[in-house]
Amino acid sequence: MAERLLVVEEAFVARGRGVLLLPRFTAESSTPAKLAVVLRRPDGTERETVAITETSHVRGSLAPWAMYRLSELTPEDVPPGTELWTRDDVGPG
Repeated sequence: MAERLLVVEEAFVARGRGVLLLPRFTAESSTPAKLAVVLRRPDGTERETVAITETSHVRGSLAPWAMYRLSELTPEDVPPGTELWTRDDVGPG
């Protein structure tokens, strides 16, 4: 079953390809993971892509903060309010 991962507050360009998405979240692991995802934009359009989980801050014994990177998109492709969902027809990347 598809799971909503987050509602985008901001997409911005940082070092590396594509965009990073805010808000950041607490990650289960600091190991990067690839996920097949669907973007559901506020205007009702959808786009399939791949999200990469990137650890952005390790906090000692606390779980690390992480963000999703969409390496093939620009900030204009991911407006605020866009929902990031897992694809229910694809296994882990």
